[in-house]
Amino acid sequence: MLAMDIFLLALINVIWGSTDVVAKFTLMEMSPGALMWFRFSMAFLAFLPVLVVHRKEIPTRLKGLAPFLALGVCGFFLNHALQYEGLKLAPASHATALRGSESLMIVLFSWLILKERISKGAIMGLVAGTLGIFLVLDIDLGNLGLFTQGARLGDVLILSGIILESLYTIIGKVTLGKSSPLLTTALACAFGWLLLTFFFGPSVISEFGVHAPSVKSFIACAYLGLVATVFCYSVYLIVLSRRMSYKVGMSIFIQPLAGIPLAAALLHDRITVRFVAGAAMILLGVYLALGRATNERI
Repeated sequence: MLAMDIFLLALINVIWGSTDVVAKFTLMEMSPGALMWFRFSMAFLAFLPVLVVHRKEIPTRLKGLAPFLALGVCGFFLNHALQYEGLKLAPASHATALRGSESLMIVLFSWLILKERISKGAIMGLVAGTLGIFLVLDIDLGNLGLFTQGARLGDVLILSGIILESLYTIIGKVTLGKSSPLLTTALACAFGWLLLTFFFGPSVISEFGVHAPSVKSFIACAYLGLVATVFCYSVYLIVLSRRMSYKVGMSIFIQPLAGIPLAAALLHDRITVRFVAGAAMILLGVYLALGRATNERI
């Protein structure tokens, strides 16, 4: 079972590592709102049979639905709204490199919220990862106004979305004690889709009335919705249901290893020495946190 969980985590994170590149291509034709809506509309349709079959297990009171709403906001709606707006401005390689920081945020939140035992190695990892983020962002403390526009603003939006996304793992871990992984993912997606429809539905209709995306864009949305969302999110919560949250979250470090070379090859993103050093520091932080945080296997 352990070997299978490791394989599944590696597989879904390689897939997720490609999503920034796929999204970057698609954003050349579609707005962030339209991309999100079509991605999660396809995912929602795929999850509908799950919601129908397990309808008796769905809470009927607001208190019972609240965790799934929170998962929808953090994992399907607001996080992607921030990341896709940022991805329009920043290179895909930056988005993928910064994803490594999600592992570090999960370690931090696991300690603060879930009270999971975190060792000195994990603290060292957080420090190293934070330094790596500073390098990737190329922060100039003397001119912070740079982060109000262009690629720098894009990096900040992406990082904000990643911080929100890290809460998905924490809330998901708590929710899995009361609901199955598949139903949890389906309900979270449903709430995310409802929020996207409310906030972006009219603009998506207006956008498509002027310019309909190409077949390639729809294929990209299908890949993001069915493979990267339905399959990957479901598998992630299945593994999370039987493993420690920060250990599962640490697998996210695989994403930059897959995504950065892909962005350089397909989008010709410029990879600087400072950027490589920052990405390496983030990965070092993940290694320290994963390798030393506890003697328990994932």
